[in-house]
Amino acid sequence: MGDRKSKPEIPSSLGKEQFLSCVEQVIKLIEPNGIKPIQKCLIEGFAQGWTYEHIERESGYDVQSLRTHASKTFFPLLAQAFNKGLERDIEKVNKNNVISLVEEYNRKISDNGTFLQDKLKENKTKINIFTKLKNNLSGQQQSELNRIIKSYLPDNENANFEKIIDKIIDSPDKDLLIILFRLTQDSRINSYNRSYIEQTIQELKELLKITDTDYSAWIAEITEINPELDNRENINNYLIIKIEESKGHVANTSPEYKFAAWFLQLNTSQSQGNNYIPLPVESSVSKDVYTQKDITNILTKIIEDCHNRGGANLNIEFFTNGKLLYTNFESWEYNYFDSLTQLKRTYFVNVRSLTRLETMYSKMPAYQHWKSRWESLKKTFIDTQTVTNSESYLCQETTLWSNLCASTQEDLEQFFKRSLKYGIPLAVGSRCYAQEAIHRTQINTLLQGIQINQLSTTVQEVRRQSPDNLEDEPEHLGHHLLCFLEDPNRMPPFHYLTSQHLG
Repeated sequence: MGDRKSKPEIPSSLGKEQFLSCVEQVIKLIEPNGIKPIQKCLIEGFAQGWTYEHIERESGYDVQSLRTHASKTFFPLLAQAFNKGLERDIEKVNKNNVISLVEEYNRKISDNGTFLQDKLKENKTKINIFTKLKNNLSGQQQSELNRIIKSYLPDNENANFEKIIDKIIDSPDKDLLIILFRLTQDSRINSYNRSYIEQTIQELKELLKITDTDYSAWIAEITEINPELDNRENINNYLIIKIEESKGHVANTSPEYKFAAWFLQLNTSQSQGNNYIPLPVESSVSKDVYTQKDITNILTKIIEDCHNRGGANLNIEFFTNGKLLYTNFESWEYNYFDSLTQLKRTYFVNVRSLTRLETMYSKMPAYQHWKSRWESLKKTFIDTQTVTNSESYLCQETTLWSNLCASTQEDLEQFFKRSLKYGIPLAVGSRCYAQEAIHRTQINTLLQGIQINQLSTTVQEVRRQSPDNLEDEPEHLGHHLLCFLEDPNRMPPFHYLTSQHLG
């Protein structure tokens, strides 16, 4: 029995060549590179009323590939293009309506093609305007501006600066200009960047032929200029926790800890001071040491205390020594809206070594190396191309960070001690020794080319991506990511981990 022939479909009245040209033009409204070879084969087939089986015979692509690409990639792309080209909502494009849509678009541009030419010219000019804006900003400025723009564009938390700009370009003219205007009024934008944004607004108004009257009416509709109630981008709030494991607990029982806490609010535009506020550490029973359950309750109360004192932007730092340095503090829990929640879901958690605060350390060469390397780290982008844990590498003045991934706990501890020895201000690593090579590569990729003020966001995003339970994806880097970010200019009001200094 021969192959069953599929029923032929009705071809377009435009013919293959005109049909293809029309589709290529509408696609260029959103995709400057035009259509792909497989899409050209599909379009030529659709124009002639061919079935997928017929297109397969003529193109060499198999039926399944043609169907999958059409439904998953090409038809959604056409829907977006026709939405813009026809200036109306196109919910869905499929084989049943693609011919009618192409013919409708062809009628719209048939008036000497002026509509299409104007749209293409407008879109290209709009892209050029935003490209000029991007080129005027440094990598750090783009990163800072990206975080602010996201506060006006919901559901774009993971988008980078390029994607955010593309999102703005594709917005309706009114929404585009409102977003830019809000930026000019945002106290988090410095005057240097504000001037470039204002210039961009003027260029877009001229391009889009937006009158001052219409523009004034649009911005008058804005009821709230800033999503933030205060200038928190310039404020760093810190919850400082000093912790050690009690040596008096009975073996084979849950560990108990000595615990003390301070709050620091630091304006980055001011000189760094020591305005640390001691926080009361309260539990159901007054005592000198606390169990993990006690600490969950304590964290809940002191975090609430910190927010009452200084707003939402809170970083949590654990100061300790010994094996506690490698504890998964970021996964410790507190009670958030009556639900136990890991700290990493909400906060950047950093660990710092008490060794650097000791008087003896301040008298060693490592201390001056620490300060000078920190100043260099603040001014440059992190380079992960040559990083190793050898002493010959770490002792170099140009070494600003270390990757602590190791195959054993002992090696991990040794690598961190070398960081202290040579005054390395930043160390990032993994507690998962079985994944040493993979996690080392992941961390190098993660940090390459970022600046130090981006580190906390970068680390926190990876930690947030890990499942709640270690048993789920046990090798995920987010379960194990260590971070030792040590600013020598921010020295807490204690030096020794002894009971008399935990009051």
